[in-house]
Amino acid sequence: MSAADPVTESTVEPVAERVAELRVTIDALDRRIVALLAERTAVVRELTEHKRDERTVRSPGRVEQVVARVRALAEEHGMPPGIAEAAYRALIAELTAMQMERLHERRAAAGSTTGAGDGAT
Repeated sequence: MSAADPVTESTVEPVAERVAELRVTIDALDRRIVALLAERTAVVRELTEHKRDERTVRSPGRVEQVVARVRALAEEHGMPPGIAEAAYRALIAELTAMQMERLHERRAAAGSTTGAGDGAT
């Protein structure tokens, strides 16, 4: 350490306290973010029930609209847009997989009910 940057117990303790405070703040923000993500997921689940094919589930045009919107929102809030885009692309990929699974479940259920009663007794 140089004389201009001495590390003493008196300077380390406030830094450690501030780090702990910031981590508590991050934990509280994470709780809020996850609650909002869960709310968004619930809306996507309901929306999925109105979609009938893979094209409407994947909706690449809609994906790009959402990404452009969140990039703009990130800039408005002083956040690097690339972080928002990466987070949303990951979120969209997971939600799309969830929707595709549900679409396949509905199709399988529809297929099993359309053949009901056609077998030998």
